[in-house]
Amino acid sequence: MDGVGWLADNWVNLLQGAGIVGSLLFTGAALHQGARSLRLSALLKLTEHHRELWSEVHRRPELARILAPEVDLVRDPVTPAEEEFLNIVLVHFQTGWEMAVRHRMVSREAYGRDLMEFLALPIPRDVWNRTRPHRDPPFVRFVEECLARGGSQVGFLRSMASWLFTR
Repeated sequence: MDGVGWLADNWVNLLQGAGIVGSLLFTGAALHQGARSLRLSALLKLTEHHRELWSEVHRRPELARILAPEVDLVRDPVTPAEEEFLNIVLVHFQTGWEMAVRHRMVSREAYGRDLMEFLALPIPRDVWNRTRPHRDPPFVRFVEECLARGGSQVGFLRSMASWLFTR
């Protein structure tokens, strides 16, 4: 009977405590869902920017050389249009890298392979080498580590790109 008496005296407090705990659980679930939605929204926006960015290469013939696996940069140096475009691409890569690091939305390994393949091309590599000192140091370290790890793969990727461009 003692337990029933305590319950009769404290039912309001017990109900308030259960309400508080329940509201905290619902708030936590809502925050988790909100963060997940925000990450998904950011990923969709990054994908949209990626599509818009790369469609420029197809719309602007003066950017076609960017994806060429072999270019004589001594005879035909990087043009201002190519450099401007590639600076935007490198900022885009850095944004994606930050999302990969902070929000684990993209695999860092997969991102590193994409960077390595892209920077295996002569024009992107030239722009990267010249602009690297002006970029975010943690991003530069990540890119340089990827390039150092992938030295043997870069040759393979370059030969594959060469094969694709000659077909």
